[in-house]
Amino acid sequence: MSGESQDTIAAVVVTYNRKKELGKCLSAILNQALPVDAIFIIDNVSTDGTPEYLVEKGFLDSAALSSDKEPLESVKTIKSPLFSDTTIEVHYVRMHENTGGAGGFHEGIKRSYDAGFDWLWLMDDDGYPVEDQLLELLDKTIKNNLYFSGPLVVDKDNEQALTFRPAHLRNVENSVDAVKADATDGIIYGWVTPFNGTLISRRVIDEIGNIKKEMFIWGDEREYVLRTEANKIRVGTIITAVHLHPARIGKRERLLFGFLGRVIIRPPDKANIYYRNLGYLHAKYYGLEKHLKTLIKHTVFFLVNMKFNIKGLIGFYRYYIDGVTDSYSLPPERK
Repeated sequence: MSGESQDTIAAVVVTYNRKKELGKCLSAILNQALPVDAIFIIDNVSTDGTPEYLVEKGFLDSAALSSDKEPLESVKTIKSPLFSDTTIEVHYVRMHENTGGAGGFHEGIKRSYDAGFDWLWLMDDDGYPVEDQLLELLDKTIKNNLYFSGPLVVDKDNEQALTFRPAHLRNVENSVDAVKADATDGIIYGWVTPFNGTLISRRVIDEIGNIKKEMFIWGDEREYVLRTEANKIRVGTIITAVHLHPARIGKRERLLFGFLGRVIIRPPDKANIYYRNLGYLHAKYYGLEKHLKTLIKHTVFFLVNMKFNIKGLIGFYRYYIDGVTDSYSLPPERK
């Protein structure tokens, strides 16, 4: 199969205040060796002039900006820059509030799935696919009976390093070659890093449903992968497909000089979202041991590293338990 498939493909891009990065992402989608049938742009109420920018770039009609409909919706048909006989539907949806990556992808998946597309190609606005990514993904995915696949996600400023890599290779040199060497016939089975050029068959949504939108950020991608694994759905990373993305920026802090390992540090105004999602993931997919380790590590973090930050520790317990019970009842501190 080399672009000859009649399967329909919709790209889903979630954006928030990154209009120029979004423009580069959309341009990369339009210039794929295999054209998409539609693009769904889900705008989490950007405040940087994203709608006006999309009008300027030809993805949105100016008449849509005068609409008082909430959320703002628009559909525009544009011509493919590479295939003269191909048109692409561009669906723009401006959400009524910032729903995070989880809410944005939930909306994009729902709309593209309801529209009947066979494959959904998902990505954030700050990364972009190389020109043959979609062709490689669809070809290898179908040939190898996968239903959920992704490309290698490579640092856009250092194409010899990966932005995301498998857990079992984190103690070796971060290099594209090291990860490729781990592949079997060009695929690393059982590993994928959503949502960075991730290709999902509608059969997956048929079987396991949509993204858990309540998670907002930090954890929704991992939860969806764990859900696919729990339902014995084949996933894999196609090493001949590449997605360029900024280097991963994260902070981890050692506990008791590293004796208890490390904890991930999140911005204080959003940390409770992470704690709650952590609780949900551990309760849904892991056992008691994972709970105990997490509770011990974070207790040490707040009492030792944070010098008896009792308020922070109580907040951690409250939100972690909220996730464990899947109640999601506490108001998240998010902006």
